Amino acid sequence: MQSVHSLIEQDAAANSAAVFRYDSTPSAPFGASLSSTDGAIFDMQVRPGAGAALVGYVESAAFSSKGTNTDKPVAVLGSTSSFLALVPSLLALPAANKRSTLSLHVSAQTSSIVTDAEGDVTLTQVPDLGALLEGAKQLKEGGWTGAVVLSEKPEEAAFVGTGLAKAVANAGYDLVNVFDGLTAGRQLSSSVAASPAPSSTKSLDETLKAALPFFTYSGSSSASKVLVLPASAYSAAAKAAVAATSNSDVGVLSVRVLKPWNAEALFAAVPKSVKSLYVFTEEGETNGALFEEVLSSVYETASSLKVRSLAVSTSTVPTVQDWAKRIAQLSGASASIQSLLPAQAKLAVFWDYDSTAGQTEKVPAALATAFSAASTGVSAKLEVKYDNFRQGGLQQAALLLEAKVASSEEDHSLSSVVATSAPSLLFLANPAAIFKAYEPISTSAVSSETRIVVSANWTPEEFATKLPYSARKALVELAQGGKGHLFVVDADKVASSQQVRAADVAEIVFWTLYLPTTISAKDLVSLLAQTPTFANWNASKLVEVNGAVRNALQKVDVEASWADEPVDAEGNKSEIPASLPTFLIPTAAGPNPDRAFAEPTATIIGTPAKSWHSAAQRLLFPEAFALEQSFEEKLRPDLPEKNFLITVTENRRLTPNTYDRNVFHLEFSTEGTGLKYAVGEALGIHGWNDTEEVTKFLEWYGLDPEAIVSLPSRLDPSRIEQRTVFQVFQQNLDIFGKPGKSFYETLSKYATNKNEERALRFIACPDGHATFKKMSEMETVTYADILRQFPSAKPTIDDLIREIEEIKPRHYSIASSQNFVGNSVHLLIVTVEWQTPKGSPRFGQCTRYLSGLKPGDKVMASVKPSVMKLPPLDTQPVIMAGLGTGAAPFRAFIQERAWQKAQGKEVGPLLYYFGSRHRGQEYLYGEELEAYFQEGIVTHLGLAFSRDTDKKVYIQHKMNEDAELLAKMLEHGAFYLCGPVWPVPEVTGALIKAFTGAGKSAEEAQAYIEELKEDERYVLEVY
Repeated sequence: MQSVHSLIEQDAAANSAAVFRYDSTPSAPFGASLSSTDGAIFDMQVRPGAGAALVGYVESAAFSSKGTNTDKPVAVLGSTSSFLALVPSLLALPAANKRSTLSLHVSAQTSSIVTDAEGDVTLTQVPDLGALLEGAKQLKEGGWTGAVVLSEKPEEAAFVGTGLAKAVANAGYDLVNVFDGLTAGRQLSSSVAASPAPSSTKSLDETLKAALPFFTYSGSSSASKVLVLPASAYSAAAKAAVAATSNSDVGVLSVRVLKPWNAEALFAAVPKSVKSLYVFTEEGETNGALFEEVLSSVYETASSLKVRSLAVSTSTVPTVQDWAKRIAQLSGASASIQSLLPAQAKLAVFWDYDSTAGQTEKVPAALATAFSAASTGVSAKLEVKYDNFRQGGLQQAALLLEAKVASSEEDHSLSSVVATSAPSLLFLANPAAIFKAYEPISTSAVSSETRIVVSANWTPEEFATKLPYSARKALVELAQGGKGHLFVVDADKVASSQQVRAADVAEIVFWTLYLPTTISAKDLVSLLAQTPTFANWNASKLVEVNGAVRNALQKVDVEASWADEPVDAEGNKSEIPASLPTFLIPTAAGPNPDRAFAEPTATIIGTPAKSWHSAAQRLLFPEAFALEQSFEEKLRPDLPEKNFLITVTENRRLTPNTYDRNVFHLEFSTEGTGLKYAVGEALGIHGWNDTEEVTKFLEWYGLDPEAIVSLPSRLDPSRIEQRTVFQVFQQNLDIFGKPGKSFYETLSKYATNKNEERALRFIACPDGHATFKKMSEMETVTYADILRQFPSAKPTIDDLIREIEEIKPRHYSIASSQNFVGNSVHLLIVTVEWQTPKGSPRFGQCTRYLSGLKPGDKVMASVKPSVMKLPPLDTQPVIMAGLGTGAAPFRAFIQERAWQKAQGKEVGPLLYYFGSRHRGQEYLYGEELEAYFQEGIVTHLGLAFSRDTDKKVYIQHKMNEDAELLAKMLEHGAFYLCGPVWPVPEVTGALIKAFTGAGKSAEEAQAYIEELKEDERYVLEVY
């Protein structure tokens, strides 16, 4: 059992003149197994000029008079960012026939921040295909003569990284070997092995043709549409979707060789029935490097094929289900998915912490090793995914076992099999932590035949209260009137009593449930003794432990009452918790290295030494300080924009006090301020830090809040401004904001404690990337937290002012029309608050400030233009789609149309689609809307409350119901969407469906969307 990573690392060390290892994923870097004993290993950092050392080494070897061996290639191990940083250096190298060739192995993986359907932000790992394709394009345009080969399967990447790399080097060319770093690169497989070099010639094209296909097609031979995708996790999932939906109209073409491009091979791989090619394009881009290559090939050969752009999100990897929906839209066929689990194959899925005292997280790897033995006749594949940011670090391991005999079935990726198939066995260790972050027991993840094992100190009777409602309900549905296949074992208790590891207990549980129930205890012990884990055990001890495990493993009967909706102590129905992800969201390539992260501790240090004299002297003797004799009073003269002091007149909560989201309505008086705003504009609020928190911090740090500090003006550093320390920390410095890496580096220079200095320097360096990311993104530590955690580092007040970022204004869409409300401005706000995994409360700085305002309070604000503008003609139809607080600008739109109508003007229809979780709690401005609807100002309401019914309903579903109306309104009208970015593809799809229903083709509908964008009649304000 080995991974592509370890295979390439070994091959590079053995067959290369040198290995350049560029820093990549901190939790499990590519090249981690290599050391100085493996030869010339050079550790490099990804930064501007990253390839200078590589170029220098290659050139010195090529032109050295010392006879340096240039027969062996130079290997480079890196990631997506490494490849992009090296492109300029590759173009600067001498011709390949005058130097050592390069084998650049790219483990494509980078971090990406995404927003889910509920608006929650999370981190995930992606290959960043758009950037990779752009890098390859730059190589082509720069005249680079090497090859760029892509792989979607581990076996493909292993062949390219070993055998093909040698053949291309023998032919005298460079090679870039790209594979998915999170799946293909790290999956353990018994079929991954080094390959001998295939035959090579002096022609790169001929060498590649003899070794592998330039393109691989998957799908029906009569398909009319083909998705053209780079060979990657994207193409693997798309192929799986075609197979799982049995779609005969859509196929998938994977691009294996990106350079040199071969148009002849492209057309040869596509079935003759194909009429349209849908080519991968990064979402948000007009075209892309791959699209341009395909379009050029079609144009140059005068082919009748139509080339369409296939916009794909690169901020997350689309799942098989995502592709199934996309393919169904193209073909009009069903998106229903069938299992891709090969016949006679077994799938086991394990959930656990990524590090435990009993080492149960290592059980999947131990089992994979046992099954990979030659005598078993079984091919084993293991894929482990890690989430470093939930519950301190979780992992999901998938183990696929199938016979080694050749099969006629297409070999789909393990990720695709897991996404479409229920496992034979689901093992949940530490379930309390897992159920807080995920829903591994659901009807979409397991079946009635799945054996589910919960490893916890639970009795069978406690399952009704300790399992989350979603899991209980799913188990009842799956039991189909029976008692199900649910088991419980306290692995830690058995391990303690038998003085073995909990991992040993878990492994015996697996074998007990994996093997036929007819096998005797004696036969099971004999089999266990042949596995690597138990091979050296005393026979009697193995018999004893096996007996203890069998006695501890209890079957749990699934009761029909588990599906009853939860109730509170008074018998009233409780709110059903929000759905959680079914499959683990990978946020890292390995276990969390910082599980034991210490909370900041407070120690009072230092005393202040500032005076108010300087400010007083400037007021008493202005001539001596060259002050202007006449001046204009300004609010915050250090800020460039025009600011206004407005007064709070109302702060009203819109959601119930018992609801977990505080959405509130604010009104300010602008009378006498001169503040003017247009419909759709945003109000910039200069929020203050919390008074109590600022006071506590200054007391702890030893600063006198009344002391005066002098500081250069931001707009004109030659001018000096004076403020009290309290003013600076409450109104200027974002002391409770998140610091960047540079702050740790700066702080290390002040640390008098050597351990603290080393810790700060480590966090600031590339090796400390994982620690920094955890502190910043999971613990969301602040400047104040860091200063408390490292108390020996005490910058002066001047240094703090220089190093800590300024508080920036937060902009909120204005929820009123000034024509309608007069000298007033309204806002719609939701408080931002969360807890860190350690339970520490965190608050959005500005929403916390706004939520605490009372009538009479003064607030400093500025006005910012926005893209949300009503169309030029009052009679033009307006379609509005607001999600949650995205309703704000549309309240202004409606008020403006109401005012226009009151003035006797003719106004066009207003269609309003609004979406939130619950009608009873989050129907924002619902009474107003109903009144406007009754008055005919709002002519149509499409309301979607996603959690009020079993089937989630979103605004795009309401739009689909009104397809005919939408198509008619958008002949001359304008469409606006405000809210989170996640529904944009579905909403756009609903509009396209409306246009196609009105007679346009899909291509014409997409073109019309683009036309609307150009005319500013399709406007998005998303976040």
